[in-house]
Amino acid sequence: MRLNQFSPLASICIGILGRSQPHWSIEPACEKYHLPACERSYPVCGTDGTIYSNECMLCFANSEGPKTDVLIKSRGAC
Repeated sequence: MRLNQFSPLASICIGILGRSQPHWSIEPACEKYHLPACERSYPVCGTDGTIYSNECMLCFANSEGPKTDVLIKSRGAC
């Protein structure tokens, strides 16, 4: 094997490590909140690209508007 050739496994590893953000999302645990009263906590980034002040506010937005399927893309700012 020459040094300038990559194995298929090496190509997969490089592809995985080269990603800037994971491509997954988390379903919010809306059942633990008493909407619309939300406690202060850490912001979350929704799959719609909006920064919500916390998971509870994302749940509240899902219950109030047309965006009823917004999930948590990441914890913290988008």
